[in-house]
Amino acid sequence: MAHIANRSRFRVTVKNKPDLTQHFSFSKVAAVEAYMKELRAQGYKPRAEQLDESWLVRIRERGHKPLEATFESEAAANQAGESVR
Repeated sequence: MAHIANRSRFRVTVKNKPDLTQHFSFSKVAAVEAYMKELRAQGYKPRAEQLDESWLVRIRERGHKPLEATFESEAAANQAGESVR
């Protein structure tokens, strides 16, 4: 069975304020929320999105060694996941 996970960075942006744009690791959700809270307190309307730049495919089957691979797009990850089924 293949498990596909988005491991791309998060980007927080504010419309018409490119100097406030920041990127965060996929595992730093609390930091994203804290930065957005800080921006809201300053009167901005921040937007957070997870990018499409790194996808992990993990394949585990009983009796076989687990396999992992990283892909640059969701389509490539899905294609790899489908090829093992």
